[in-house]
Amino acid sequence: MIRKYFFLFLVLMSTQSFAQFVVKGKVTDSATGDPIPFASVLLKGTTVGISTDFEGNYILEAKSLTDSISVNYLGYITGVKALQQVPEQTVNFQLKPSDFEMEAFVFEAGENPAFEVIRKVVSRKKDFDKRELSAYQTKNYTKIEIDIDHVSEEFTQRKTVKKVTAVLDSIKQLTNDEGEKILPVFFSETLSKFYFRNNPELKKEVVEKSKVTGVGITDGSTTSQITGSAFQEYNFYKNWLNIVGKEFVSPIADGWKQFYDYDLVDSVLVGVDSCYLLKVYPLREQDLAFSGSIWINKETYALKQVDLTIPKEANLNFIERIKIQQELVPTSAGPLIPAKTRVQIKIGQITPKTAGLLAKFYTSADSVKVGEPQPTSFFNQSVTLLPDYDEASEEFWKDNRQDILTQEEIAVLRMVDTLKRIPIVRFYSEGLKFFGTGYLPVGKVDIGPWPAFFNYNDIEGVRLGMGFRTNLKFSDKWAIKGYLGYGFKDEELKYSAKVTRILDRVHWTSISLSTQKEIDQVGLEISSLQGNSIFLAASRFGTLRRPYFSRKHQFNFQREFFKGFLMYSDLAFMNFEPLYDFYYLEKGTGEYKSQFETTEAKIGLRYGRDETILINDNERSSLGPLRWPIFELSYAKGINWLSGDINYSKLNFYVYQRLNVGMFGVSRYELDAGKVFGEVPYPVLKNHLGNETLFYTSAAFNTMNFNEFASDQYASLRYRHYFEGFLLNKIPLLKKLKWRAVANANILYGSVSDKNIANAPTVDPSGNPLQTFGRLDPSKPYVELGYGIENIFKFFRIDFFHRMTYLDNPEVKPFAVKISGQIIL
Repeated sequence: MIRKYFFLFLVLMSTQSFAQFVVKGKVTDSATGDPIPFASVLLKGTTVGISTDFEGNYILEAKSLTDSISVNYLGYITGVKALQQVPEQTVNFQLKPSDFEMEAFVFEAGENPAFEVIRKVVSRKKDFDKRELSAYQTKNYTKIEIDIDHVSEEFTQRKTVKKVTAVLDSIKQLTNDEGEKILPVFFSETLSKFYFRNNPELKKEVVEKSKVTGVGITDGSTTSQITGSAFQEYNFYKNWLNIVGKEFVSPIADGWKQFYDYDLVDSVLVGVDSCYLLKVYPLREQDLAFSGSIWINKETYALKQVDLTIPKEANLNFIERIKIQQELVPTSAGPLIPAKTRVQIKIGQITPKTAGLLAKFYTSADSVKVGEPQPTSFFNQSVTLLPDYDEASEEFWKDNRQDILTQEEIAVLRMVDTLKRIPIVRFYSEGLKFFGTGYLPVGKVDIGPWPAFFNYNDIEGVRLGMGFRTNLKFSDKWAIKGYLGYGFKDEELKYSAKVTRILDRVHWTSISLSTQKEIDQVGLEISSLQGNSIFLAASRFGTLRRPYFSRKHQFNFQREFFKGFLMYSDLAFMNFEPLYDFYYLEKGTGEYKSQFETTEAKIGLRYGRDETILINDNERSSLGPLRWPIFELSYAKGINWLSGDINYSKLNFYVYQRLNVGMFGVSRYELDAGKVFGEVPYPVLKNHLGNETLFYTSAAFNTMNFNEFASDQYASLRYRHYFEGFLLNKIPLLKKLKWRAVANANILYGSVSDKNIANAPTVDPSGNPLQTFGRLDPSKPYVELGYGIENIFKFFRIDFFHRMTYLDNPEVKPFAVKISGQIIL
């Protein structure tokens, strides 16, 4: 027993002899309150120091103390605080961001020594890129916080804002280090499992538990699909990282020398690994590139950790800063997995009288398993929610969080819960949702869409309308949608109704029945322009082009068999009743007819290999493809029975792809080809969409007139390129404006068979001239080329189009100017 106490005494004495003083604390960002990892903490005037961990904490042990301690980190003003001569003390720092500017590093002789380090990192990328694993899975914890910041005194003095702050006075106000108030509006936590497999490359996240609270959040199911880790994945071993919809070049990309300069700062110890510390700098300040620090393992040349910022000089709108901090750990197979990732996105004030936004994302991963690939069918949905995903007590969260909530985050939760119950806040949040979605939730139904409430044109005069749709509160198996409209000039009631039964939400399977009576326009049908609301609204005001009453009844079935592969089919009965002078010659008899009915059966296949699909209430929503094209093939058969008057077939093939072309920007192309078999009235042909409005739309040929061309066989290529500042950010006077160049090229080949030309008479039965349709020369394409500027005053775009062919057609405009409004980052 005496020997045990004697041994303990020696241990304590030896410990005291090595470290008589302990200084600990936390280093945070004064503007955001977030921890600053990897900062250098140093006893002033000595070489005794340590780096903060990923949570910004440090513990420094020393035999003796100086009078002060300092904290230094790139992009921040150095902090210095006095020390007391006591055995243990806590010293916290709140560092203020500095206006970081790139420095010029001049090497007098030889090559920059950092270049050789980067070359070795790039040469070994495949050894550490997690995409090289055949399969892996992790258990992830993700939390997201969104705050209103820059809450100025002028902003708080607004009458509506005063009503909010008066209610919140009972809660401790959250402020940054400069004394500005921060108003939290959203907070979420998610526990999930993330799965990856290669050959083919597939990803899936299974959300096990999710807790979402926020202003204007009425249903967490859709929100919970996007608050997990699947949308917070940042892999710097990729050449390009997609962040907020933009492509940013990695500092260890294959073409690194075209975008970055580096400074080899030091050799430091990170954990047990000796690492090179490199500072990285964009060669051009407006490039979509990072600045900051990366740590490289000296033995393996693997990334150890990163602290990178996209500064406000980059060609982005509204965003003042994006900061990504990441800590990587090796798997048993070698490639690295991010163990912790923190992302901050700071959105500035649009005007001095408004507030800004601060979004914080944090993800930690553990329980890494390598191998054990799941079957391909397992990845049918990108994100799935377990049935009880939103049922968890506070005790469960305390026991299962990978990281405990800070006192500030607990205060955030209290404030958000209070804020969302304030009547004025609910009024404004519901109003914004109503404007954005078109629908206003009222219990189990949503009222809208608001763009259809009022219309005016030459056929209907003043038109008023109102509609509704059911939501998840009504049912997750049944969806009902309806609309009524009335024109005071034609005194006609228009309507639509649709009932959908959802049979399977995993392999999305649904059947639906719909009916409608509506005014449409040849080549401008509502069903084909749903994604172009401004253009659709503009084309339905004023004078309608070749209008007709459409009475349509339709049965539809669709099923997703595996990820990205959707089959759909429908049977439709449609009556065409023209509201303009129209005739066609009936096949066989040659008699003049002005109305017709079609019975059409259609089947289609759609495949998007990496298309991300979310289940938005009772509808599927596509976030688009990442790299691979989307293919769609459809076949329709018109039958001359079951009330159908015309026998025909339609075959269509469509491809869409988004292309990242590196420093030159991003391209998108659409290839559309098809053929109509049989003798049909020209409204059944492919009536190519022109644009006589002032507004630009990617769905139309912007120098083509309405109803100028129709085809029964056609092929078109529509190509759009966004330079993302590539050209204009090199012109000294223009780069300050942050304008961005865009380019367009639209090419169309088409033709019409002799029998369909003959089917459209040029005069009516009384000999009066009739409107007919134009057609293309099979050997001569329709071509238009365009160029323009977007990001004018951050919101506006102007395009200039030149029509290159068919300039002799009547009422042709060889040059057109189109404008549009957009909110882009």
